[in-house]
Amino acid sequence: MTIRRPLRRGLRAPAPPEPEPAAGPAHALKLVGAVLANTTLLTALLYYFGLVYTQTYFAYFRVHYTLLGQTPDEIFGRGVDGVLLPLTGVAGAALLFLVLTRFLKIRLGEASWSRLLRICSPVAGVLGLALLAGSTAIAFDPEPLRDRPGLPGVGFALGVLMALFSWRHWTSRRTGSTRSNVAELVTGYALVSIGLFWAVGDYSGAVGTSRAFEASGLIPSRPAATLYSAESLNLTAHGVTQVKCADPGSAYKYRYTGLKLLLQSSGQYVFLPSNWRASTGVAFVIPKTDKLRLEFGPSRSVPPPAC
Repeated sequence: MTIRRPLRRGLRAPAPPEPEPAAGPAHALKLVGAVLANTTLLTALLYYFGLVYTQTYFAYFRVHYTLLGQTPDEIFGRGVDGVLLPLTGVAGAALLFLVLTRFLKIRLGEASWSRLLRICSPVAGVLGLALLAGSTAIAFDPEPLRDRPGLPGVGFALGVLMALFSWRHWTSRRTGSTRSNVAELVTGYALVSIGLFWAVGDYSGAVGTSRAFEASGLIPSRPAATLYSAESLNLTAHGVTQVKCADPGSAYKYRYTGLKLLLQSSGQYVFLPSNWRASTGVAFVIPKTDKLRLEFGPSRSVPPPAC
């Protein structure tokens, strides 16, 4: 005779929560990948900034930058010089935002924080879409913000971030999952990068022109350059004087005064007349050879009449 045991009815004991996965090689690789991706983006932005800066800087003096063979070190140097203050401001604002977010989350508690997110999420979505629409309109007609270089690109990047934040918060509430969608993250990263390159391109062009304008104002205070040449260079410009040396045995038979050296790069000298003006001034690009000799003196020094 088989004795049946009565079935046990009632609630079962809840299963213990699964432990969170410990940080291991996979987590470390994700962290390293994120750091490398952001470092690569920053390097590309610095180089792009320096390249556009170089183009607009020398275009102000009517010299095409490709003639000078600018090295990557020179381009990166200009990129760091121009983008240092904006980058510091952006990094400081991002750090302040993260600290403030962390403080509010701890101060308000989980319930109040969730309520705040529910309020901020649709607001961020509307603002993000408005920024995207405004930036797209500016792309077709940039004249209204011509005096605000970099602002449309920054607005586009912020609009993408706000819209993506609103979308992620709305989908996580509907699905109950906080797991990120790879396609969304990659697309958002690409769009934010486009906005940053847009901002950097506009801003670097304005900075290059501004620095060239400042440099042109300092031309009279640069050291006076005297150029000696074994052959006639036919440098003709207002304020530039050519003198033929009387000594027939001289290795350098021609002397040119009234010049200022702008820079030397990749075996090329760039000279400007001492009275250079943006409206009428010319620039001389002269190859660096053994047939040339340079002398430098005080900015207002007067050379002797004969060499």
